[in-house]
Amino acid sequence: MGGSVNFPADREGSSTTGAVAELLDAFTFPTIIPLATDIAALEGLPDYPEPLHPGHPDNEVPDSRLGGLRALQDSTATALSALSRHQNQATALKAVLVERMVSAAEAEATVLELDPWQRETSRAGVRAEIAALFTITEGYAGALMIDAATLVRHLPATMEQLSAGVLGWEHAVIIAEETSLLRAAHLPQNVIDAFEEVLLGKAEHATLHSFREKARRARERAYPETLVPKTRQAYERRQLGISRSRDGMAWLNLYGPSPTIEAIWTQCTATAQAAQGPHENRTLTQLRADIAAALLLCQTLETNNIHAPAPAGDSGGSGSDSLAGPGSWFSRVEQEPDPCQGGAFPDPDRLGPRFHPWQVPVFDDPDYQDPGFKEPDPRNLPDWQVPGQPPHLTPVGIVGAAGPGTSQNGTGVTGFGCGVWPPLPQVTPILLVPALSLLGFTDEPAWMPGAGPISIEVAKYLTANAPSFYRVLVDPISNQPLDAAPDIHRVTKAMQTRLLMRDEYCVFPGCTARAVNCETDHLHAFATGGPTTYDNLESLCRLHHRLKHHKDDRTRNGHVRTEQSFARQSVHPRAWSPRKTEEGIEWTSPTGHQHPPEQPDTQPPVYNETLKTLIDATLKALQQRQGTTKDGDPDAHPKAA
Repeated sequence: MGGSVNFPADREGSSTTGAVAELLDAFTFPTIIPLATDIAALEGLPDYPEPLHPGHPDNEVPDSRLGGLRALQDSTATALSALSRHQNQATALKAVLVERMVSAAEAEATVLELDPWQRETSRAGVRAEIAALFTITEGYAGALMIDAATLVRHLPATMEQLSAGVLGWEHAVIIAEETSLLRAAHLPQNVIDAFEEVLLGKAEHATLHSFREKARRARERAYPETLVPKTRQAYERRQLGISRSRDGMAWLNLYGPSPTIEAIWTQCTATAQAAQGPHENRTLTQLRADIAAALLLCQTLETNNIHAPAPAGDSGGSGSDSLAGPGSWFSRVEQEPDPCQGGAFPDPDRLGPRFHPWQVPVFDDPDYQDPGFKEPDPRNLPDWQVPGQPPHLTPVGIVGAAGPGTSQNGTGVTGFGCGVWPPLPQVTPILLVPALSLLGFTDEPAWMPGAGPISIEVAKYLTANAPSFYRVLVDPISNQPLDAAPDIHRVTKAMQTRLLMRDEYCVFPGCTARAVNCETDHLHAFATGGPTTYDNLESLCRLHHRLKHHKDDRTRNGHVRTEQSFARQSVHPRAWSPRKTEEGIEWTSPTGHQHPPEQPDTQPPVYNETLKTLIDATLKALQQRQGTTKDGDPDAHPKAA
């Protein structure tokens, strides 16, 4: 193959990228026949092999079903081992191709004389294309680019074992991350190479978790100066994320320094414990979540029915008697006359004091299942942990403090177990609430961007407590919004709100940026005749909006580049380009790959049987009147339905 155009003549074992693309595109995996076919071939054999007689040749062992099944397992294990080796080799090839794509993009930016801001945009375009090709997030694609560049450029020994199929991709990534810390600490290259050989020895026959711990400990013991940059690098990755769950719920993930997270947990726990008492039916876990949500929403704890227990004496009894109760550990009994105030002395013939039954205190066994139970000697807690200081809680019974079992607007609520609404945002909600369901005619759920369907009960509560709401006119049959003022460039507030409901996220392939944080863009530019309609509008985050206009060859301030030669003025950077199709927006990458749109998650209107019958009768009567008018009675007018 050395004489081929795509294969250099002096390197028989290598090939150009174009040849690799052709070979990979034509490569097909073998097809395995169904397992039932292999098992069916063993039906006529005995279950067990017959005993061999003395002098029987060993190479003529009689067949059996047991021997066939074991041979099938052995061959399958051998195939899996080969497949694992080829997977490792494929990841090595992927790393080489990703690094080559990154290097080619950097070389292109040098040829085009792009400024630093445009170079960053070009690299973001490469990251977006890699993410679209592998159907991964751009965050994973960026990490893949960094790991591939580190392995190919700085770790030849690791790449050699990865290409041979001996080392797995995850193990190679750990080696790349650990050696990058040594490189960031400006250690000599020979030291990094020696540490790479140590890690390769530890990676042999080691599980991923075990190897990660071994690699970390080896680096920290041998090179403690890498701990500081490692911590700084970890602090730079602090973030707040969201993971959406079912039943209208979601997880809020806060990734930050351990002291900060521990202090937040202690603060919420201390506040929840201070709010527990006979007046509160919520568990400690529920209170902790409600307190954190209320503080993040800038709402007061009093508004969310989080109060301290009533002061002593407010429950109807005296201050001393209020200590006794069904939930207390020490139960007091009714006071009896003091024997020291008169009466006979204890019997001198008895040894020791004599106590009456009413003089012996009764200790109740603690309820270990009670969320309010506290250990007298907490264990397994960090010594540096500072006790949380709960904020001031308004006691129950004080003027202005709502009692238990009431919502924020003072009405009782059912369906939430404890009878108290959890903290909910008191802002204008972005909801798609069906009018018929809001009026009580249907049970159709509402729709929230990102979360999907939510209970109509929750939608009614948010609508009732919202300061205002926007009205968006939709078609009653298709539930699609109606366009307004298409010849005006400015997008109205109602149209922006409807775009948030339609797009939910950035329309770029694989982007998870919320539409509320995106920019509204004309698919067909307004300056070239594009109307301001829903079909011609899209939500793009700032990064992908910049990728779309990268071909304009403008600077960071939006000015056209002027410091370029005459030949350079006729060449523009390549960019992503969208195209409207019947299924949605299709994107074409700078390399020419097309990425079709995802299937839209529409919500057609729902009508109950009564409304369906009424609508069908009205439409039928309207059609009959229109037919009568067309038959030759010009004076006939349809009557009002």
